Amino acid sequence: MTSEHVYRPRILVCLAPPHSRSRLVDELTRRYSADYDIVASDTAAGAFDALREASSAAVPVALVLSDDLSEDSTHGSVFRFARHLFPDVRRGLVIEWGSWALPRTAETVLSALASTQAECYVVLPRRSPDEYFHRAITELLYAVERTGEGSTPDATIVGPLSQPRVHEITRYLSRAGIHHRVIGPDSAEGGEIIRSQPTQRAALPVVEVAGGGVLADPSNAELADVFGLTTAVPTEEVQDVAIVGAGPGGLAAAVYAASEGLRTLVLERESIGGQAGSSSLIRNYLGFASGVSGADLSDRAYQQAWAFGARFAHTRNVEGMSVDGDGFRLTVNGNDEVRTRSIIVATGVSYRRLRVPGLDRYVGTSVFYGATAVEAKAQAGRSVLVIGGGNSAGQAALHLARYAASVSLVVRGPNLAASMSNYLIEQLNAAGVAILTERKVVGGVGSDDGLEAVVLRHRVAGDDTTVPASALFITIGAAPHTDWIAEEVLRDPWGYIFTGNDMVVEGGRRAWSRDRPPAPLESSLPGLFAVGDVRRGSVKRVASAVGEGSVVVSSVHAFLAESRAR
Repeated sequence: MTSEHVYRPRILVCLAPPHSRSRLVDELTRRYSADYDIVASDTAAGAFDALREASSAAVPVALVLSDDLSEDSTHGSVFRFARHLFPDVRRGLVIEWGSWALPRTAETVLSALASTQAECYVVLPRRSPDEYFHRAITELLYAVERTGEGSTPDATIVGPLSQPRVHEITRYLSRAGIHHRVIGPDSAEGGEIIRSQPTQRAALPVVEVAGGGVLADPSNAELADVFGLTTAVPTEEVQDVAIVGAGPGGLAAAVYAASEGLRTLVLERESIGGQAGSSSLIRNYLGFASGVSGADLSDRAYQQAWAFGARFAHTRNVEGMSVDGDGFRLTVNGNDEVRTRSIIVATGVSYRRLRVPGLDRYVGTSVFYGATAVEAKAQAGRSVLVIGGGNSAGQAALHLARYAASVSLVVRGPNLAASMSNYLIEQLNAAGVAILTERKVVGGVGSDDGLEAVVLRHRVAGDDTTVPASALFITIGAAPHTDWIAEEVLRDPWGYIFTGNDMVVEGGRRAWSRDRPPAPLESSLPGLFAVGDVRRGSVKRVASAVGEGSVVVSSVHAFLAESRAR
């Protein structure tokens, strides 16, 4: 093999039938050989050797395609061994076209997916070019490319990984789909970047942007600006609808509102996608048989809304609101005001801080609220705990299991059946994630270097257990972002917004005095609507938030028509 090929990622094919293997390799070679090395084997033993050789040579394996699920006593299956050596590899189970109708094939596919051996099944090409085949392949390769491994970074962050702000920047850039890397300030390259600052300040972290420019301890708004994400808000033009929050519900509302001709502004204080944006893989979202990452789904929705004419103000936090005649005024950080005829609140929720002795000092370095690929990759070879029993906790635990030596899921209840999708429970069991039920965190133990263990208390027996943990991921205690909303908006004691008939039942005529009934998803303040997790009684699922975001636009139209008629 020539030196120019050494660092190219590989696509490994493991198929026994010569004709099938030849068809697959020929089609891959014609389309991908300029950027990938295509390696083929007719046996699992040969595939094991190829994987070991790639690992020893530090050559990434991006994709494994095989029809062999047989388990070796030493390595497991080809798919399992590939994931062990290359945590970011994507794996496709190869089947013949039409064979999904055979019970044996269907059983094999379902087993491979449920046991997390493969991300999807791939149908052998039937012609050349076979674009149906290539769509599956390019989606798998794109998923690898989004991890940033082997890609030329758009940003280089210089700073110690123990600094919370380094973590915050990497998290923000990851959610924004910006490839980046982190290097230490004591490294030769890091020192050179620090010295290149115009002011010669040693403020860390420092971010070097590809193509030129160095930012010293930049804010998220500065990062957004430098990467072409708009942060300005229109202060002169009145909006038809202002959408506060760009999670799944807010993005769906933006797509439908803008596509139907409404002047639409979306304000997002953090990253596009909300909590869903940090999900490593959503397997039960309609239309994505192989699953889709929250970041990818959010980016697609963002691009779709933007193409319809929706305007976005990134890293802009709404701090207050007031009623202004027939419309509203929103106060935005930076002393800006937005005038709008209607408002859709889609701010979602955030995880509440655990007030537990010994944990606060590690927030941002060993203790995280939520889990993204950034934190997951840093846990290689470590023991980690995930706190929570919902789908977000299950997705985080599965993603962490790719990298960590062991993952335990800590659940307050007696089981997961009431709070988590069945497919996730099956995959957690298959991935070897330990489920610790009826327990809560009561303490943390660590040193200046980081968290070392967590103290768990059994909620029934009352006994304490100290469990080794280098990192803790918390996905419980959600709190809505509604402290900026006018007092006229009826909320429950936790801050969730009542809407529609639920609002009338709760508040009666005091909450709703108009002659007409409230529109679906309308709050006690006419013209202000709520969708997604921030709404009282919502179903905590991505698809539910998207559905509410699309449905609410018809209520907005009705309100705007009513306002014009007055």
